Amino acid sequence: MFLISAILFVIRCSDNKNSNQAKAQIDSTIKTQDSLILIKESIPALPVINYIFISPPKQNRYKFLIEEYDTIGAKIILALNRLDERFIRKPDSIVVPDTIINDKLLYSPFPKHIALLESVKKILLVDQRIQAFAAYEFGNLVNWGPTSTGKRSTPTPNGLFHTNWKSKKTISTDNPEWILKWYFNLENFRGVSLHQYELPGYPASHACVRLLEEDAFWIYNWAEQWILTKDGEVILAYGTPVIIYGQYDFKGIKPWLLLPTEPEKATVNEDELNGIINEHILTIINRQQEREKILNPQLSMGN
Repeated sequence: MFLISAILFVIRCSDNKNSNQAKAQIDSTIKTQDSLILIKESIPALPVINYIFISPPKQNRYKFLIEEYDTIGAKIILALNRLDERFIRKPDSIVVPDTIINDKLLYSPFPKHIALLESVKKILLVDQRIQAFAAYEFGNLVNWGPTSTGKRSTPTPNGLFHTNWKSKKTISTDNPEWILKWYFNLENFRGVSLHQYELPGYPASHACVRLLEEDAFWIYNWAEQWILTKDGEVILAYGTPVIIYGQYDFKGIKPWLLLPTEPEKATVNEDELNGIINEHILTIINRQQEREKILNPQLSMGN
């Protein structure tokens, strides 16, 4: 673990090929316990995070990850591999960072700030190419996580959506045995939504955006619902905007598996996002202003 202003964890790996790299990190630190490393106060910045492949035992793999990398590290590894606790045992190898820091945002494939969104109170971005979502407040990244969007035969539509209505638990219209927790509807007539469900490491849904339960719960409490007329027929104010974009390459290498060798292909940059956001920014701002007028009538009176 690294201690700067927060506790940081240096990953221990039994793979001899990585021993030199680990030694290089430890050489510049003061060792206090077998697994506890204290960074000297003179070090000005957080360490650069690199990625490696490991092949831990498949049986009880998530338990193994917790034992090796702590609960924080295990959750970060799930997100990086776009897998949940059940499916983390499936692949032969998984991607792990060489340094675990108690800050999930440091592992985000999205930029930490998007200037174009500085006037937007809240927004969700769902990138189908890299199978991940990002949440921004006034242009600042506040959360991100893995997704599983629509499979090839039932793709998730791209475009601008809004969080409409929500339910702690609902039953899928495709299969009554599918229980969807922390459900947030995006498209009322087609049933496109955000919700918790299994993440197998590739797009597998019936057009919805699947999330880890922790992320679905967070969005459920963070995003805003629409406001309707009393008869429920007309939208007075839209909920939190959601932009879904990109296309997953079902025949190519999963982008996140390129983190050890070509990390730039596993991320999305601000310039790319600006082009996507620009298509919708005026609508988003206008709807946000209309919502503020509904919630704060004195604003419209002042005009």
